[in-house]
Amino acid sequence: MYSKVKDFLTDDDFINYVLGVTPQLASQWECYFKKHPEEMADAEEAKAILLAPANVACDFSIVENKILKDRIISSIKDFSDIL
Repeated sequence: MYSKVKDFLTDDDFINYVLGVTPQLASQWECYFKKHPEEMADAEEAKAILLAPANVACDFSIVENKILKDRIISSIKDFSDIL
C-alpha cells in the first residue's frame, strides 16, 4: 500500500469526511482534491479500505489495524458528544 494511502487512513479529518460526519469536511476535501487531483487515486483507495467490511485485507499489521479502528471509534464518539 502506498504511504499516501496510509497518510489518508490516519488523518482524522479524512476519516470523518469519508464517514460523512459534517458537510464542512466534505466541502474542505472537495476543495483539496480540486487543487491536488493527483491524490484522488490514493484517497479513493483509502476510502475503499475505510468503507470495506472488516475482513478485507490491507497492509496494516494487526496492531496498526486495532489502533486505527480505536481512533475512528473515538473520533466518532468525541464528535457525537459535541452534538
